[in-house]
Amino acid sequence: MIDDSDQRIMDRILQCVDLENKQVLEIGCGDGRITALLVGMTQELVAVEPDETSLRKARVNVPEATICLGSGEDLGFPDERFDVVIFTLSLHHQDSRRALKEAGRVLKDGGRVVIIEPRNEGEVAKVFGLLRNEDQATVEAQEAINECGLKLDASEEFEARWTYEDEEELIQSLFAYFHMEFDPDVAGQVSRLLGEKANMRPITLIDSMIIQSLKKESA
Repeated sequence: MIDDSDQRIMDRILQCVDLENKQVLEIGCGDGRITALLVGMTQELVAVEPDETSLRKARVNVPEATICLGSGEDLGFPDERFDVVIFTLSLHHQDSRRALKEAGRVLKDGGRVVIIEPRNEGEVAKVFGLLRNEDQATVEAQEAINECGLKLDASEEFEARWTYEDEEELIQSLFAYFHMEFDPDVAGQVSRLLGEKANMRPITLIDSMIIQSLKKESA
């Protein structure tokens, strides 16, 4: 499987905010895929991740960053600590209202929160949703963004592509992604959702995302 989502996310982040000489916090860094691209672009890079297995991988993959065990819902940092806070496809995985309140707390006046979230209309979201449906969580995250009190100063939808050699690789990758045992019933649902695409070689799925930049205005 080949996907260009990490680089496309990084490109959009750099369009939204200047990271040079900034103290940056990434919330929900996973195994450090985006973190690795952020390294070297900031004055200081700190990341938090609640899953211990992913945290260990991130520390190996990105030793240059400070990576801490923790959740966006309860950040162990003082007020006004960072210039930029980035949620990399992680806001909907937690209490989004609480996480945004915490992000605003640790953000300096004039700083920005940058949020990348999946869009439910994308092919990747629809296929992945057969194993774990996150549609309601992403809707609630967007509601939290609209109501968080930070000023929305940029919003853009964009796409990435996930390419698989064939249907078999796609289905195997899907179950591996969620660390789930193969389920023939779910595999059949994936085939039916793919329709004519199931017979293509390679199979390319469109991943639809949105990036939003929120500014903390001076009191």
